[in-house]
Amino acid sequence: MTTLVDHGAALSVQLSSGEGALWARCADFTLGGLAADAGASFEMWGVARVVAGGWTALAGSGDVVAAVGTEHPWQDTLCASLQRGPEAALAGDLRRRRDPELRAKAERLGVRAYVGAPLLDGGRVVGSLCGWSRTPATDDDALRARVTRNAAFLGTTLGRELHRTGQEREQDWASRPASRDHLTRLPDRRSWGALLQREDDRARGLAEPAAVTVVDVGTVSSTRALRRLAGALAEAAGPAGVVARTGARQFGVLSTSAGEQGPLAVSARVVEQLRTAAPQVRAGSAVRHGQAALADVWVAAEDDLLSARHRDAR
Repeated sequence: MTTLVDHGAALSVQLSSGEGALWARCADFTLGGLAADAGASFEMWGVARVVAGGWTALAGSGDVVAAVGTEHPWQDTLCASLQRGPEAALAGDLRRRRDPELRAKAERLGVRAYVGAPLLDGGRVVGSLCGWSRTPATDDDALRARVTRNAAFLGTTLGRELHRTGQEREQDWASRPASRDHLTRLPDRRSWGALLQREDDRARGLAEPAAVTVVDVGTVSSTRALRRLAGALAEAAGPAGVVARTGARQFGVLSTSAGEQGPLAVSARVVEQLRTAAPQVRAGSAVRHGQAALADVWVAAEDDLLSARHRDAR
C-alpha cells in the first residue's frame, strides 16, 4: 500500500489568501503530489471541468488520456460511468467489469484501471479529479480516501474561482467601454474585440461556457429605428450577455450561462425577441468548446450567419 501525504491540505495552508492563479497552482500541486505518491499504480492524473454536458481537461500529469483544453461529451467518459456521490471510485481492472459500455470506453482510451471523484461546489458537480493506468491496479483504501479529500479541496477552490470570475465579468460588462458607437452608444468593434479578449483572459482556462451571436438587422429605415433595435438587443441580453455594434448593420452578442440555461439558450432568446420587432433579422451563433479562443468562436458564428443567409436565399 502506498504511503500518502495530503498535499491538498498543505497547499490550502500555504495559499489560503491567494487569488487569480490559485486554482491553477492548486491543480498542478495536487496532480504532482498524486503522481509522486501513487507511483506506478496510477501513472496518469488529470483534472477536468464538467459543465454543459462536456468534460474538458484543465490540467494533467503524465501521458494523460485527453489533451489539456479538449472537450469530450460527459457521457463518453469513465467518470460518468463510475463516479457515484462524493467518494472516490476505484476500478482496478476495467476489462473485468460486467458493463460492456464501460469496457468499451476503457478499451477506447487504452486504460485498465481508474480512480476518480467529482469536484463539487455546493453539491453541484463542476469538475472531476481522475487517475488512470494502462495496467491493472490493486484496491487501495488509502489512495481512494486521498483522492476523495483532494477532490473536495479542488472543488471548493474551483467553486471560489468560478464565483470570482463571475463577479469580475459582471463588473466588466457593467463598466463604460473604452470606445462606443456614436449612434447606439453600445461598445464598438474595437471594444468588442477587447471584450472577447478579457473574457478569454479570465475564463478560457476554466473552460467557462460562452457563445457568440452575430446579428444582422438588415435594412433599417432610420437612426431612430437602429437605436430602438440596439436597445432591444441589450435589454434581451440582460446580465448574461453583452452587446456591441460590430458593423453598419451587424451586432455581436457575447453570452454566458444564466442559471440552468446555457449560453446558446441566452442568445436564442435574444434573437427570438428581436425578430418580434424586426422580422428581417438574421443571426448566426457558435459556442465555445473546451478552451477554444472566443476569436475563433466569433469566426464560427460569422460562418453560421452566412449559412443562414444562404438558406433564406433559396
